[in-house]
Amino acid sequence: MAISGYGSYRNRKRNTITYIIIASAVIIAAALFFNPFSKKNKEATQNNPPENIPPKKAEFNAAAQHNTAALPVNFNNEPQPGYEMVIAETNGQTDNRVTALLSDAQADIKAGRIVSARDTLNSTLNMALTPSLSQSIKKQLTALSNEWLFSRIVMLGDNLCTTYKVKPGDILSEIGKRYSIPYQLIMKINNISNERSLRAGQNLKVVQGPFHAMVYCSNFTMDLYLQNIYIKSYHVGLGKEGKDTPIGRWKVEIGGKLIKPTWTDPDTGKTYHADDPDYPLGSGWIALEGIDPRTRGIDGIALHGTKDEDSIGTKSSRGCIRLYNGELMEVYDMLEPGKSEIRIVE
Repeated sequence: MAISGYGSYRNRKRNTITYIIIASAVIIAAALFFNPFSKKNKEATQNNPPENIPPKKAEFNAAAQHNTAALPVNFNNEPQPGYEMVIAETNGQTDNRVTALLSDAQADIKAGRIVSARDTLNSTLNMALTPSLSQSIKKQLTALSNEWLFSRIVMLGDNLCTTYKVKPGDILSEIGKRYSIPYQLIMKINNISNERSLRAGQNLKVVQGPFHAMVYCSNFTMDLYLQNIYIKSYHVGLGKEGKDTPIGRWKVEIGGKLIKPTWTDPDTGKTYHADDPDYPLGSGWIALEGIDPRTRGIDGIALHGTKDEDSIGTKSSRGCIRLYNGELMEVYDMLEPGKSEIRIVE
């Protein structure tokens, strides 16, 4: 199922550039504000030395294909604590480095080097940042993704996107599997309305998958990554008390992506069909399979939409992760069964 909502490339580009200019000003101002060499912040650091600053997170596994940038979340090892990290080490070295990287990224954006700006901004997410600065950087990365990811253009130097020339007999689903992405994403990026309309010799933009996600129970947020590059954040609903969303590692279950499946409530025994007015699963269902000792063998956990949008940002499900219906379909078209990993942390 192809998803929509990204708008025309020309409008997205104009809106993205406007957004980037605004976000750039916010980021630079925030970075300068927290510069420990300013008199105000230097005195504050001396009078109130930081306590319990989390250690720097481990870099992504060097064997990760197609990208060597640092990842604030390592999908090959156990997640590190400290999602909301406080800014500044006592010697101020981290602040200076962040400021320099942000300056480099803004220069790249002005020069049209979108991929370089993306990689530089993404690397800062592995550093000590205030929550507000981290969110500003993430918003800018989301805006940049409309340029390098969700457009038909393969940008120079981008090792996450490439061009595929269609061969006789090719079908979209097999091309998608080759790149560890759902074929619906290929359709959306290339403005293909009919999956059977491929022709030999046609050039397609494809993405080097897979996508992954991190769910943070503490703030009802799910961050989406392409390999180790941050793409977007979503607000989610989680399991209610006594049916808490299980912490640990999961993968999207093979055969587990369904559009409005028939569902039976295990508590009441009532069966719901897609056309029922009180159908609870919203637009779709993405079943998860536990892959570590904490999650293995747990059934019934999934990402899904909801008929009750007010439940997003609350603990009200039976353990599943709820998203707004439109956002669930965005994620549906990016997570690949058997390949995409979901990390759920406190």
